[in-house]
Amino acid sequence: MRFIAAAEILRREKPIFRNLLNPRLYSTHTNLALKSSPLSEPETKSKPNAISVFQQALDSGGSLTFSGNNLIATLVRSKNNHELAFSVYRKMVETSTFINFVSLSGLLECFVQLNKIGFAQGVLGLMLKRGFTFNVYNVNIILKGLCKNVEYGKAVSLLREMRLSSVVVPDVVSYNTVIRGLCEGKELDKALLLGKEMEGSGCSWTLVTWGILIDAFCKVGKMEEAMGLLKEMRVKGLEADLVVYTTLIRGFCDCGELDRGKALLDEIVENGESPDAITYNSLIRGFCKMGKLKEASRMFEVMMEHRVRPNVYTYTGLIDGLCGIGKTKEALQLLNLMLDKDEEPNVVTYNTILNKLCKDGLVADALEVVEFMKKRGTRPDIISYNILLSGLCAKGDLDEARKLLYLMISDRNYADPDVISFNVLIHGLCKENSLHRALDIYDLLVDKLGAADIVTTNILLNSTLKSGDVTKAMELWKQIGDSKIVPNSDTYSTMIDGFCKLGMLNVAIGLFCKMRGFELRPRVYDYNCLLSALCKEGNLDLAWRLFEEMQRVNNCPDIVSFSIMIDGSLKAGDIKSAESLLDGMSRAGVSPDLFTYAKLINGFLKLGYLDKAIGFFDKMVESGFEPDAYICDSVLKYCISEGETDKLKELVEKLVEKNITLDKELTCTVMEYMCSSSTNADLAKRLLRVGDD
Repeated sequence: MRFIAAAEILRREKPIFRNLLNPRLYSTHTNLALKSSPLSEPETKSKPNAISVFQQALDSGGSLTFSGNNLIATLVRSKNNHELAFSVYRKMVETSTFINFVSLSGLLECFVQLNKIGFAQGVLGLMLKRGFTFNVYNVNIILKGLCKNVEYGKAVSLLREMRLSSVVVPDVVSYNTVIRGLCEGKELDKALLLGKEMEGSGCSWTLVTWGILIDAFCKVGKMEEAMGLLKEMRVKGLEADLVVYTTLIRGFCDCGELDRGKALLDEIVENGESPDAITYNSLIRGFCKMGKLKEASRMFEVMMEHRVRPNVYTYTGLIDGLCGIGKTKEALQLLNLMLDKDEEPNVVTYNTILNKLCKDGLVADALEVVEFMKKRGTRPDIISYNILLSGLCAKGDLDEARKLLYLMISDRNYADPDVISFNVLIHGLCKENSLHRALDIYDLLVDKLGAADIVTTNILLNSTLKSGDVTKAMELWKQIGDSKIVPNSDTYSTMIDGFCKLGMLNVAIGLFCKMRGFELRPRVYDYNCLLSALCKEGNLDLAWRLFEEMQRVNNCPDIVSFSIMIDGSLKAGDIKSAESLLDGMSRAGVSPDLFTYAKLINGFLKLGYLDKAIGFFDKMVESGFEPDAYICDSVLKYCISEGETDKLKELVEKLVEKNITLDKELTCTVMEYMCSSSTNADLAKRLLRVGDD
């Protein structure tokens, strides 16, 4: 059985290990370059010595057996030197130097770290060819590599092959590695199934196995399943350790079930265990996330009482919570306390403060904080500078934002700008209608980063269409097609809205159809843009077809959709359709808003239906909406123009009763008309008094 399995590995991996044995087939790593490598710096005592010995052997033409094998082992142990270890291996192959089992094991690990899993599997074949027997540790490394590459199916297949073969029997690490991979890939059902296979093969679950699965269910918010695993674990005679408890506490806090998280903390203490900073931090962060700063502060006090030292994450969580409820001053005080306690803030702590200061418009203070963090030895990262750019743009300090961006480009003491940095400034310039300057920054972005992203394109498309620059908009649209940028729903929405407003309805409809062709489902907003444009053009038939399509595809019309269609129907004199739409609103559970009532009142007035208009005026007031000057002006002036004195008096009485004040001009117009009749003088005086108030 063992011979068959070994022969199968040799057959399957033959082309790969043939490459491993032939250095000329490699396309990279042609120079060893040991002297120039930064890895030759004395990170440890053993590495520079091993490199020196190997280099001497290489220069003298002596045997590389000892020095080469020793150097590969040293490089693998010291981490992050996998490329160099591979180069040493190649040099040994070139000189036909004997490579021992330890070096081949190290080479296997290098390939996994370099994401060359096929070559790592080839190393197993090479081991067999050279008379070595690989072990479960070697195969576990490959399993880890497959999971890292999201090749879960291959990892499971390899694990099952191991179980069926007698060459290498999977151990608990093998199973835990693949179960962890499946959990990280959110394939929890498959992870549980593999766990059952693990038990069936006689390999018992360890605390690590239970912890991996409980953590996975907590991360996806399935807390009942996680608690079920905890109970099952206890039934099988295993007690949860602090790591499992902390995982569950974090899970409950993430789901907002803070009481259950707190109950687990109490259980830890009752069991005689001591919660650590990570445990407390989970609850503190949870309370802060829910805006419960009192409870978070109390947990901080409990932490101190139990002599658990708060760390940078504790303080950062509290600072974030204080910033979240607008207590910037208290957040800064806590930052000072943190410094007094010799707990150095990290860049995340500072960024939390920076973000809040910039949102409050205190950009000058934020810039002082940046200088302070530099003095403390914390280098501001790209997030820090993007926050500052956003703050400057929000305040309208676009020149300062531009200067900061140029410093990021030219000064090595600043973080290199990313696409977000450019987008922030481009968006700020577009908001200020500085399209030409925004396009200059866009050109700079392309020059420095090679390409923009879809966010950049959407910002510029919106701005160019608003300014009426169709040529530039189409140029940007063409660049999308020529690049790897994939248009998203926002891209199409921007284009559809822009062309509708420019009166280029055919182009907008074409984009709408293209959007559906790319399986990007149009949103209610997109339908509303087209409905509005179609109604304005008087193309009510097409508007109705589009409106009906909305309902067919379960893209439920909103209040704006109904209001547009009601307005369009009334302008076309189609009262029946307008009333039908009102019934449809009621059935859909959509209530008219002030905009809808305004359309109904003005629409019926223009058609000469005063009673219907007044009826909707009354419904509007009864619904709690206060009519604006435009609506009052329309109804009252219509009554005056038509000589409807009684209806005017009724409306004025209702306005007085509801304490609704008319503007000065309309009050004078109504009083002048009403005072022409002595019988209306008292009502006119009452109206005047309301107006004065």
